Amino acid sequence: MNVRVLLLAFSFALAAFQASAHGGEDHVHANDAKAGPAPVVAVAPRAVAWTDDFELVAVLEDKTLTLMLDRYATNEPVVDAKVEVDGGAVKAVARQIAPGVYVIPATSIAAPGKYPLAISVEAGELADLLTLTLDLAAPATGVQHAHSAREWLLWGVAAALLLAAAGLVLLRWRRQHGKAQGL
Repeated sequence: MNVRVLLLAFSFALAAFQASAHGGEDHVHANDAKAGPAPVVAVAPRAVAWTDDFELVAVLEDKTLTLMLDRYATNEPVVDAKVEVDGGAVKAVARQIAPGVYVIPATSIAAPGKYPLAISVEAGELADLLTLTLDLAAPATGVQHAHSAREWLLWGVAAALLLAAAGLVLLRWRRQHGKAQGL
């Protein structure tokens, strides 16, 4: 059997072994002493509301509530609108910082919980009331994705076999290239 075909078949079999699907596994193994919490990506709390005229996205970040307001039908920013926020913890008139972007201080929204907000919008001839609930969940804790020594060993063996196969192909090419030149 040709060595190249044998190496190619072996590398495909090894790749298939490494890529096998396994659903429902959390990738933490009992023999792995380094298992710990998973990295958690924090996303600022947000809520969305819309009516026939307006669409609003509220984002809480750094004790500031940012409201992005646009026209529902065209998605163009609503500029120079009067935006008022009323909720149990917050009552303020928002100021515009960019076209369609309004902010209010939200120092009273800090503890985990659900904060219902009523937001009134007056823009030219249009006026509307949007309601939404900003949900501040408690900080998430998870399990860190860890690799066992067995997984690292398999990757090392696969890399060594790949390098060996590349070396054999190069050696064979040099032998054939040398015969072609009469060396």
